[in-house]
Amino acid sequence: MNISYLMYQAERPRTAAEQREEDVRTGQLAAAAAQVGRAVRAVVNRHSTGIRHHGPVIPGDDLIPMAGSRR
Repeated sequence: MNISYLMYQAERPRTAAEQREEDVRTGQLAAAAAQVGRAVRAVVNRHSTGIRHHGPVIPGDDLIPMAGSRR
């Protein structure tokens, strides 16, 4: 990777058109990421509503009383 070119780019002021174009691309990337996030959340919510916990995760875990609980 050419470090001197990256430094040149960082120090060079951008024109208004270049900045607008970069802002548009950044906005499009953020919108795409939000859309993916909403889709993932919808799938997780759809699957998590059907899960019911019917017993201890570890066999025999229900035989060990928790601290401070009465049986």
